Amino acid sequence: MTRAIDALRSVDFHWVRSLGSIWSDDPVVGSANTGAIAENISSSLFTETIDPLQQPLGIALVGQSGIGKTHLVGTLRQQVWKSGGWFVLLDVLGLTHFWRNAALSFLTSLLQEMPGGQKQFEAVIAGVAKRLNCEMEVMRAFALPDLDATKLADLLLTALLRIDQKNALQHADIFRALCLLRSQKLDAVSIAHSWLQGYDADETLRQTLGLRLPPPQPAELVRGMSWLMSLAAPTLVAIDQIDGVINPTVIPTTENDIVGAPQLAEELAAGLLDLHNVCCRSLTVVTCLHDSWNVLEARGLSSFRQRFRDPIPLHGMNKITAVYELIVGRTAPAYAKTDFSPPFPSWPFSEHAIESAASVGMTPRTILMRCDAWRHRCLDNGHVDICNSLIQEEAPQLPGQTRAPDNFDIEFGQLQQTLQVGIPALFADDGELGKLLRDTFDIYANQIEPDESFTVESRGDPARRLPPLDGRLTFTNHAENDRERHYCYRTLEHQNAVAFQSRLRAALTASGISSHIPDRHLLIVRRASVPSGPKTQQLVDQFRKAGGIFIDPSDVDLRKFVALRTLRDRSIADKQDAFERWLRRERPLLDTDFFKQAGLSPMPQRSTRPGGAGSSATPYPQNNHSRPATDRELRTSEIDSLPSIESGSKLNKGSARPENVVAIGRRMSINQDPIFLPTSLLRRHAAIIAGSGSGKTVLLRRIVEESALAGIPAIVIDPNNDLSRFGDAWPEAPGSFTAEDASKAQQYFDKVEVIVWTPGVNAGNPIFLSVLPNFAGLDDPDESQQAIEMAAETLAPLADAKRTLPRGVLVEALRYFARQGGGNLTRFIELLSDLPDGITQIGNADKLASKMANQLYAAVANNPLLRAEGPILDPSALFFGSGKRTRISVINLSGLASDAAREDFVNRLQMTLFVWIKRNPSVTGLLYVIDEAQTFLPSQKPALSLNSGIKLVSQGRKYGLGMIVATQAPKGLHNQVVSNCTTQFFGKQNAPATIQAAQEIIAANGGRADDIGKLKAGEFYFSSDGVVPHKIRAPICLSYHPSNPPSPDDVVRFARRNRQPA
Repeated sequence: MTRAIDALRSVDFHWVRSLGSIWSDDPVVGSANTGAIAENISSSLFTETIDPLQQPLGIALVGQSGIGKTHLVGTLRQQVWKSGGWFVLLDVLGLTHFWRNAALSFLTSLLQEMPGGQKQFEAVIAGVAKRLNCEMEVMRAFALPDLDATKLADLLLTALLRIDQKNALQHADIFRALCLLRSQKLDAVSIAHSWLQGYDADETLRQTLGLRLPPPQPAELVRGMSWLMSLAAPTLVAIDQIDGVINPTVIPTTENDIVGAPQLAEELAAGLLDLHNVCCRSLTVVTCLHDSWNVLEARGLSSFRQRFRDPIPLHGMNKITAVYELIVGRTAPAYAKTDFSPPFPSWPFSEHAIESAASVGMTPRTILMRCDAWRHRCLDNGHVDICNSLIQEEAPQLPGQTRAPDNFDIEFGQLQQTLQVGIPALFADDGELGKLLRDTFDIYANQIEPDESFTVESRGDPARRLPPLDGRLTFTNHAENDRERHYCYRTLEHQNAVAFQSRLRAALTASGISSHIPDRHLLIVRRASVPSGPKTQQLVDQFRKAGGIFIDPSDVDLRKFVALRTLRDRSIADKQDAFERWLRRERPLLDTDFFKQAGLSPMPQRSTRPGGAGSSATPYPQNNHSRPATDRELRTSEIDSLPSIESGSKLNKGSARPENVVAIGRRMSINQDPIFLPTSLLRRHAAIIAGSGSGKTVLLRRIVEESALAGIPAIVIDPNNDLSRFGDAWPEAPGSFTAEDASKAQQYFDKVEVIVWTPGVNAGNPIFLSVLPNFAGLDDPDESQQAIEMAAETLAPLADAKRTLPRGVLVEALRYFARQGGGNLTRFIELLSDLPDGITQIGNADKLASKMANQLYAAVANNPLLRAEGPILDPSALFFGSGKRTRISVINLSGLASDAAREDFVNRLQMTLFVWIKRNPSVTGLLYVIDEAQTFLPSQKPALSLNSGIKLVSQGRKYGLGMIVATQAPKGLHNQVVSNCTTQFFGKQNAPATIQAAQEIIAANGGRADDIGKLKAGEFYFSSDGVVPHKIRAPICLSYHPSNPPSPDDVVRFARRNRQPA
């Protein structure tokens, strides 16, 4: 067993792929997405860039966290290089100014080492030389120990002028600067490095080196580098890991001068659009979460979407062979290295374990984390057991096992006293200190026990001549949509002012602190004083103002770092697991002044938001029936920090019902395991897509009922009378009722209060909505602008303001009205009737406003819903009653005769909710349910309620409001609604067109549904976060659901039964 333990100890299940790993050729096999997708993209690059005047459309690869996006980009880089192309990684982790970032990314990518030891920029120069028929002269020049880079540039530029004089003259200095990077003189390399970033470090020295002019704008630098690369081969430009920069669920709300997600998304979308036009013979590939791509599409211009093909979805590992290859790809090299012959290649993970992971479409990250957790448990137990399920998060602890004592404390103390540490040598220019810090930050990350919701990674930049950073420590909260916090560091001991400035600027750009991107930090490690001079001092002031920190590590700390590195290296052979246990128990780096100055001692909490998962803050109160007034103290950021499920394997399938879940049915398998949906996923929205006779309404009702039992109130839009019986018990129990169903039904009618509302029917339980949002409740400029846009879309048809001029006056008037605190429609019409001076510069604005006022007076006279003949709705009355019962508010639309009236009402309700939920965020969750949602949120036609619905679905979940949309038409719902629904149910479809449409959506989610036209009522394909579609059987609803819906008179009777003032 000792050999088996030693062999298992050597297996590396490391699961985090950093941007730096894209440049590594380490063979990690088994991804579900790298095969055909990578081959097709590589083929497109070479076939679609033959004509330099034609730029191919970009490609977006979207998928959940841990799906293997970064691994796929690394595979693309390998294939492109192997095929003779160029590869550029556009690093946006420090997005400050798109083109400055792009120029630095091109430069950094060109400095990467290719297989064979040649830098990519050297390969580009050689490729250009081959095109110019002077390849042998260049290769001989490269072989010289005292290469004169200026002569090399002169040789190539002379030849370039003969084939393309215009571009050669325009980009001559860019080519010369690239050649100077090959120089053996530090001053020349530093000048060229700064110049290619867009900085003119030393005018005199620049001109001496042949660089005639100051550097052009960063966009022109990119244009020039791209053109030079295109002379020899096409370029693949990849943009990965953008989610931590642009995703509004990851970046906090903007405050003061802090850059937020919308601005960064606009910056990136506009930059990618321009990049398509600036680069030559290039193909752009973007990888990100579904949400992030939606943000880019929403914040970019319409032409942005036209520059990209339809997104390609990436899937979990739903094939047994893929899971097997992933695991064996990690175990086989380790067993071969230790000369161990396992009982089977994937040992100790059995076929059953591999099948279990494939059955739920588990992500590669989750599989590797589960494998590593099992490995650690076996090492702790001193005994290797077979793992038969990767759905279980932890292996069982063997009884009676005790860990042998370790002596690391003693060894650590002795090493600090006895090791000879050459402190001066550590501080040599670009010397050993950078390597020591990378090792130390690796050890720091290893102090933190990883789990599936929170990971810490030390990312050392790969070996390159001039790295912008030595590395970065990244905290990723997967429970917050992969929100990241970065601590970047760079050793910088240069006394040469030009070299110091060049490297500090690169670090500022790469870290992102110069534009105040939230959760970005930069540490410059330096012992000597900074070089003198006004340029240097100005740059240092900018660094400090942006929050940068200079740290001079003490000799005591440095000895600790060296001692820890030595201790780690000694333990790798046979005591690595024991060293890691000691490290996580003692956390010795937290005692150093260095990490205290860096803000890393104490360790950052597992949530970057107050009260979030892993925070030491007081837990939220869990009173499910509290009024919204108790929630008003909560900040929006607290809502986002609530736990969410990141892996489908966490959907509990045991026999006992866990807490904070809703039952949705049983898996259609031999064991018929119950399926539970965590309530945390409800706020991430759900879609039910099924035809008539599928049981769609029954499933919708049961989810709402189960949610109410979990204390989650709901507003339900009922357009067809199908949902008005939530408050009626079954006259007798249905035949399919189980004992558990009967018990739940009793609890439901004891604990749940159903109120039916009837807009447009005064005899029932009428409800009145304001036409305008409550502007007084909006302090954030972005939220106020969104509310103004929604109000303008509502009023424009009523005010006959469809043309540009009247609509412009309407928007300006609304903006002024909002600044004054807002009010009701009557007050706004009065404002239009006598428009104050100075509101707008549009000519004849007062006449246009007066005309709109008359149109609105006429609309009010003709439409009773515009006349508030009762109290204006407070949305809290829809969600909360006076007692402790959970409220379901059913809003029946039978009293609104036309689709236009219904759309108008739903639009006003959504505008009201949009404003209200931001002032009243909910910890425990709220639901907004729309049946026949294709009427209100359509994909093929305009609807008055569409824009407000899209804003609600994209923003509501941050404040605890989840949406459930149900429709019979698979492609009838707007794409921005469906793509925001993490959980999806697909039921029986009846027509060939809808069958095909549903099958396409299921296939995009990683499943297959050949029998979707033959499903029985109550049978659905179910998918959620990390779960590929599989069949379930839904239970019948707890409340009465006869075959025919109630009549309008019945609905009025239901409404009067519990009539309540709004």
